[in-house]
Amino acid sequence: MSDITINPALNPLEVIQVEDYMTKHYPKVTAYTMTRGNDCIWVYYSYMNLYFIFRGGKIVDIQID
Repeated sequence: MSDITINPALNPLEVIQVEDYMTKHYPKVTAYTMTRGNDCIWVYYSYMNLYFIFRGGKIVDIQID
């Protein structure tokens, strides 16, 4: 069971890409929050912060903090 909180103001096509990335790279993480960052989608859970940068509708960079 997953518990993903998504800010409704986010671009739905970008949200799908982020969800796919999270499922592939972090399959054991089932609870996280997705919200707006500074020109990015910010995903946070536990002590992890991931910043997904998009250009032309595609993920071009992911910064992990």
